[in-house]
Amino acid sequence: MADNPPPQSPPKVPFHLSLNPTQPTTILLLHGLLSSHLEWAHVTPLLASYHLLIPDLPGHSASSTLPARTIPAMATTMAAFIATHAHDGVAHVVGLSMGGFVALDLARRFPQRCRSAFATGAAPFAGAFAWMAARPRVVFALMGALERVPDAVYWWVAGRSGMRRFEALRREMAGNRRWEVVSAVYASILSDVGWDEVAAIDAVRVLDVAAGRQDDVEAARRVGRVWRETGARERLGSRAVVVRGAVHAWDLQLPELFAEGIRAWVEGRDLPERFEDLE
Repeated sequence: MADNPPPQSPPKVPFHLSLNPTQPTTILLLHGLLSSHLEWAHVTPLLASYHLLIPDLPGHSASSTLPARTIPAMATTMAAFIATHAHDGVAHVVGLSMGGFVALDLARRFPQRCRSAFATGAAPFAGAFAWMAARPRVVFALMGALERVPDAVYWWVAGRSGMRRFEALRREMAGNRRWEVVSAVYASILSDVGWDEVAAIDAVRVLDVAAGRQDDVEAARRVGRVWRETGARERLGSRAVVVRGAVHAWDLQLPELFAEGIRAWVEGRDLPERFEDLE
């Protein structure tokens, strides 16, 4: 009788793609809650002049067994990941939604790993956003209801918003909807990413972007004011902007504009005209 194989230990390094590895400058792309590396499929071809690291964050898809599921824990994991996988151990960090909060925490606690940060849909929760985050079971139920919407209806509504059809990503997000992940992430955003934490980002140039159609524009405006008050705007160039007409996941709606915004921020150029300053 054959011996049973030894149990497999969970991976310690998140699953990831490494694209364009011969390019000298690394950009780390961090996806949103329930999503995966697939989220960036429309953006990455437009960033071919950069080395791109695109992980599945802990608790998601091929990294689902990794237990680091709070914002600080993910940031710690990503800091170690940058140190070992990015050129010179440093990267420009781009994050959307949950990934944006991780990017902010990286910029605050691990500035030695961040050349810059570009966070979208990631301002501290206030008002209705905070009310929903404090009730993760409601959010979890709504996510489940969205999964049950027939494909024809789902993609018709998404198409009306300019979202590109991406069936593989929708399936991936359905598979990632687990209570332990959703509850941990929302609780962590409420407790670990507040105004004091935003004010403490003082060594990395950060762009905070609000999607005009679905994000909390006033919270993003307050982020910009905080950085002006702390001097981060003058010293580093940190700022907050809104992209009018953009939905929350605008990397799937306006990938060309999203990629051009990343390139401009990374290269220190003027942002595209649709990036409107929030003062």
